[in-house]
Amino acid sequence: MVQLFDRSAVQARHLSDEIGQASALKLSYSSYQKASRALAAVAYALASDHGVEAELLDIAEGRTTSYLAETAYFSKVAARSWRWGPEMKEAAHALEEAGLPSELANAAAAVMERWAGFKDTTPDPALVLEKLHTAPHDEPT
Repeated sequence: MVQLFDRSAVQARHLSDEIGQASALKLSYSSYQKASRALAAVAYALASDHGVEAELLDIAEGRTTSYLAETAYFSKVAARSWRWGPEMKEAAHALEEAGLPSELANAAAAVMERWAGFKDTTPDPALVLEKLHTAPHDEPT
């Protein structure tokens, strides 16, 4: 099937014959791609409201890779989530005050709440991803 797209602009990938894998790959990538772009627009709008959009762009242009490609960094984010979660709530509050959508910032805070138990550790990346399936109130203390 992949051969149908030879010499075209489409980048086809061969997956196993298991049903649902193509949809899962599409949704996994598109959730990151589209949500990150939406979040970037909201962040830029907030920066623009405060006259710091040029500085935000300068910081962003210093990046050379995609966060999606930096899977080893998930553990570092989880270890810092105890302080980054509250920062995301502060960001959500600032967005609300500016009349901007705050749901993505609140969602990021919710993700980080699930990782709060990893404070200042170096958790296994598989465990970090596993914790995303467990609500904070379901975890033993």
